[in-house]
Amino acid sequence: MPAKYIDDVLPSLALWRAEGLKTALVTMVGADGSAPRPIGSQMGVCEDGRAVGNLTGGCAEAAIIAEAEAAMTAGANRCVRYGAGSPYIDIRLPCGSGIDVYFDVTLAEPDLETLLTAKARRRQVALCIDAHADRRWIADAAPQPAPGLYVRAITPLPRLVVVGKGPIVALLARMARAVEFEVLVWSSERETLDDVADSANEASHLAAPEAFTFDGFDRWTAFVSLFHEHEWEPPMLARALAAPCFYVGALGSRRTHATRLEVMRARGMSDELLARIQAPVGLAIGAKTPPEIAVAILAQIIQVRRLGTV
Repeated sequence: MPAKYIDDVLPSLALWRAEGLKTALVTMVGADGSAPRPIGSQMGVCEDGRAVGNLTGGCAEAAIIAEAEAAMTAGANRCVRYGAGSPYIDIRLPCGSGIDVYFDVTLAEPDLETLLTAKARRRQVALCIDAHADRRWIADAAPQPAPGLYVRAITPLPRLVVVGKGPIVALLARMARAVEFEVLVWSSERETLDDVADSANEASHLAAPEAFTFDGFDRWTAFVSLFHEHEWEPPMLARALAAPCFYVGALGSRRTHATRLEVMRARGMSDELLARIQAPVGLAIGAKTPPEIAVAILAQIIQVRRLGTV
C-alpha cells in the first residue's frame, strides 16, 4: 500500500507498537545532487505494510517499504543507496540524484518514548545516526560534525496561536493543520469557535482582552491577531511580543497599523519589539477574499519559519 504523507512519523510508530507490531524508522541520511526531499526526511513503516512519510516523492517509496519489511524480518538495521550509485538500477530518482537511507528496526521503546516526550514538552533533542557504524543515539545538543555522522533535530510541532473572529480564523486554522501545525484559537465569537471545532487542537472563548493569559509561547510558535475590533489587541500583542515567537502578525491596513503602533508605544512597548509585527499581515499577493487572505498569512508564516525573513 502507498505511504500516507506526514512529516512527523514518530506518533505512528508508537501507535503500531501499541498494536504489538514491529516498526522501522527510515531516515534519509545523505544525498547527492538535487534530492526530491530534504536530507532528514523520514518514513515510518509497520510490518503489515502500512507506511507514513515520504523520501522521494513517489519514485522509490514502494521499494523503501519492501526494504523496511525485509529489515524487520531480519531484525537488523541497514543503510541502502537509491538512485545514482545504487545496486537497484531499476530505481531512478529525478535529476540523476542519489540518496542514502538508514533503516532503523532496533529503536528501543525507551528511546522512542524519549523522542515523543521531548516533542510533547516542546524541547528539541538531536537524533544522531552513524549509519555505517550502525550506531544511533539521542543527545540534548547536536554533537560536533564528524564524517559519516548525520544529526536530525527532533523539534516540537510548529504551533499557531490565533486570536480573533470571522471567517479568516477558521480558514487559517484548517490550512495550518494541513501543514501539520498545532493550532490554538481564542475568540470572543461563538460562531467562530464553532467553525474551528473540526480543525483547532484547542478552541477557547475569550470574554475580554485581559482574559488571554496563554503562556505557552516559544520559538516554535506563530501568533496572529485577526480581530477587527483592534482595541482587543494590545494585551495579547504585548504578551506575544514579549515571548520568543518566531512570527507575530496582525490584521489591518497600514493606517490601522500606524494607530496600533501608537497605542502599543503608549503601553511602553519599544520600537524594536514593535518592528516584529507583520502588518498588514500576510504576503503581498493582492489577496481580497478570506481564503486568499488565509493563504497569504500562512505563506508568510512558512516563509519566516523556513527562511527567517520576509
